[in-house]
Amino acid sequence: MRILFYATNGLGLGHVTRLLALSRAVARREPRHERLFLTRCEAGPFPEENDPFAIRIPGVSRARKSGLTPKSYLQMAHPLLWQTVSSFDPHIMVVDTFPEGPEGELAPLMRWPIRKVFIYRESRKEALPKDRIASLFSSYSLILAAHDEGTISLPPPLDRDARVHFVGPITAGVPKNANRESLRNRLGLGSSEMAAIVTLGGGGDPEAGRIAGEAAQELRRKGVTVFASTGPLVRTPPEGITAREWFPVWPLAPWLPAFDLAVGGGGYNTVAELREAGLPTLLIPFHRDVDDQHARAKDAVENGWARMATSSDEIRHGLEEILSETSRPLPTARGAASAGGADRAAELILSLHSSRVTTTSSRP
Repeated sequence: MRILFYATNGLGLGHVTRLLALSRAVARREPRHERLFLTRCEAGPFPEENDPFAIRIPGVSRARKSGLTPKSYLQMAHPLLWQTVSSFDPHIMVVDTFPEGPEGELAPLMRWPIRKVFIYRESRKEALPKDRIASLFSSYSLILAAHDEGTISLPPPLDRDARVHFVGPITAGVPKNANRESLRNRLGLGSSEMAAIVTLGGGGDPEAGRIAGEAAQELRRKGVTVFASTGPLVRTPPEGITAREWFPVWPLAPWLPAFDLAVGGGGYNTVAELREAGLPTLLIPFHRDVDDQHARAKDAVENGWARMATSSDEIRHGLEEILSETSRPLPTARGAASAGGADRAAELILSLHSSRVTTTSSRP
């Protein structure tokens, strides 16, 4: 069976991270299947262990920087995308966040005889026009909600759609058996040295660098060793981050057990991974057109495992509150968030091969 994963990203790495995790989960179960990763994200190369065969079509931001007009870019990029799909001729196509792609580039493919799987991540209500929801999802065989059931409200008519399955958070995964001492040794950390990870997304937002530097300055003042993870969309250390503090490692999740606390953005993957790692966390949400980071951070605060800051004063006070405790100031969240969302999603996707998944559009 041939499976195509289509990931497109703007300011972060959410789509890419989720679909790479899902691709790996498929490979663990059925390595004989062919996997093609088609993306327009500027991140790369992918880590070797995450690396299915990948084709990258440069994204719209790269085109803009290179002086291409939107018309020129769209007339070149969309046919390249369609030709790639046509040449690979997948049995299943997996799409994340945007049912027809952010530019409607997948709309023609919705009529092609390919089984389609959609990864649903909660978005702002205006991201999915109410009058188009039914038609946008009509071609999908499976709709996999990357959340625990009961934690989000699906828009109608998806709230009664039999194709919807809640699989839990889909992330790169925080190893449960990670050797903290070994990780800290590799990072050069002493046994009693307090270390913080600052991770504000994939690196496409210029504002994130400034805020990372601000958080790092506060942590330094308090004697905390800083590691700033910027993601592969950043090619140089952000202003305010020293070369020694720069930690351009991706995926970050396997390294999280080495740290004592975290300063994170409000993105889906960042929040899910920090919660799973059980780190005392200060979340700094950013405004996004589709992703409601503020609501996600607020939910984390209400669930008692994180604090939130939206200003310089709140960053300073939030870090003071976390560090004023003699032990971990917040209840550990490790295990509170469901792990294995990628594995459950992979099982459902592979079940399409034997037509065991219902594809009707409404529940009784």
